[in-house]
Amino acid sequence: MNLGGRAVSKIALLSNSTIDMIADMLKKIHTVYYSAGFNIWQQEALDASSEFYKSQPEVTFILLYYDAYSDRQNNIDQYREMIHSWLCAIRQINNLLPKMPLFVSSLDICDKLCAAYSDNQFHKEVEAEWIGTLEEWKKEGAEIYILPVSEKIADIGRDQFYSRKMWYLGNMPYSMTGINAIADLICNACSSINGMRKKCIAVDLDNTLWGGVVGEDGIDGIILSEHKEGACFKDTQRLLLKMKKQGVLLVVLSKNMIDDVYEVFEKHPDMVLKKEDFVKIIANWESKASNIKKIAAELNIGLDAFVFLDDNPVEREQMKAECPEVVVADFPKDTSLLPEMVYKIYTQYFKMLRTTEEDAEKTQMYHNQAKRAKVMEQASNVEEYLTNLEIEVDIHFMREEEERRVVQLLHKTNQFNTTTKRYTEKEVHELGESPDSAVVTAYMTDRFGEEGLIAVMILLFSGDTAEIDSFLMSCRVMGRKLENVMIKAVSQWIMENRKEIKNISALYIKTRKNKPVENLYNSLGLRKIEEKEENKEVRKKYKIEIEELTDKKIYYARWKFFEKLYEGKRE
Repeated sequence: MNLGGRAVSKIALLSNSTIDMIADMLKKIHTVYYSAGFNIWQQEALDASSEFYKSQPEVTFILLYYDAYSDRQNNIDQYREMIHSWLCAIRQINNLLPKMPLFVSSLDICDKLCAAYSDNQFHKEVEAEWIGTLEEWKKEGAEIYILPVSEKIADIGRDQFYSRKMWYLGNMPYSMTGINAIADLICNACSSINGMRKKCIAVDLDNTLWGGVVGEDGIDGIILSEHKEGACFKDTQRLLLKMKKQGVLLVVLSKNMIDDVYEVFEKHPDMVLKKEDFVKIIANWESKASNIKKIAAELNIGLDAFVFLDDNPVEREQMKAECPEVVVADFPKDTSLLPEMVYKIYTQYFKMLRTTEEDAEKTQMYHNQAKRAKVMEQASNVEEYLTNLEIEVDIHFMREEEERRVVQLLHKTNQFNTTTKRYTEKEVHELGESPDSAVVTAYMTDRFGEEGLIAVMILLFSGDTAEIDSFLMSCRVMGRKLENVMIKAVSQWIMENRKEIKNISALYIKTRKNKPVENLYNSLGLRKIEEKEENKEVRKKYKIEIEELTDKKIYYARWKFFEKLYEGKRE
């Protein structure tokens, strides 16, 4: 079972079967609430004063065992009544906790009935109604997601997933294999919520994206086609392309001649992936460990953001030894299993709760970054470089449709992040609505294209002080002085609209990754008033009078600030 990643602080498990063993496993990394009584989850869901709601979960998982009611095996009306009651309970949870992600298990329907071939097999109708209703609610905006339990059972096999003995002894239907599988699904879902996903997959080419060695076999000799052995490599490329469209960065690390590699990308009729689908293609004879370090520095992401896929066990072992932060994926001995392996990599390390417009455009954004690097090389100083980029910034209070992207940034951004505080979507929504706080977002555009929503500042108002609770920015735009523009714009708005506030304070909490902002507030002109170690965390507090801050010179960008100025709650 994979228990890696940062834990959601509070989760709830609801079920119509005994799930104590699953809960005990998850308690190793989560705070877990689960019902004290057997099969009382519907009562708890329908009662707004129940212990379930009092536990204030950040995410809830509903695990439903379809075959728990053997007395209804041959009665479709009773089953539909049961499904309807389940849906009512789920809808109530969503109504009372609308911003909380709610994962509901898919149903594994086993038709072990004493029925003739001619009898109506209604169970598939029930399953279609179940999934159809949940998907319809999701389209309407409900925070409901399907936990793919039945799919996992199909992979493992029912005989391995279930234990009839455990069911008859203690109403626990799952074997240890099944328990581990469900715990894995829950941990992966929690990692998706937390943004603890990897960013980039670095792939080999020979015997990975195609069969054979292009330097020896030539473009016509490699194995890549729509049928037979070549189809497994083409299906692997299809999966990687889907990942790219969801914001996963693709990189090539190959020991090959670059001209041979480009020829395959440009001329082979069965190549699904094109050169432009990769943020970087490295084909040389240097060690792949050294190459991945260079790529990490160029993309401004950590080595722990990478997954490495290579058929060569020597390359895999060298990567483990020289770059232990990189996840080195297993490679199947049977290449027909390669697409399945890539899908497992996606599920474990890259699958997100949801994707945003920025995710879909991420590869192009990194291509634009390379163009900016050339502008930097030609500039004589930083100011000339930023002026030549023709930057425009749109800074405003968070709009409701931006909340999901803000949460994604809060959980994914680590380098330019002053406190690395993680907030749920519900908490972000409340911060945006409260008169005592504000969430400020920033978009950046330059001559090479749009960067999307790339910075967030959370402000807390108390007495005569506005505290910068969190300040974070995508690593893609670090070094373009957006932090100067944002602090200036925010201070100007406060002076004009919150005249009772005279000071701005800020907090820096040191983490393993946020060294790039260790001296941020010093550079912005704030003065350090306190530094201490608290719970093994180095904390620095800063403060400045707003009038003094607004007098400081800020340049490099034009900006539109706060489309609708207001005091109090967002209109």
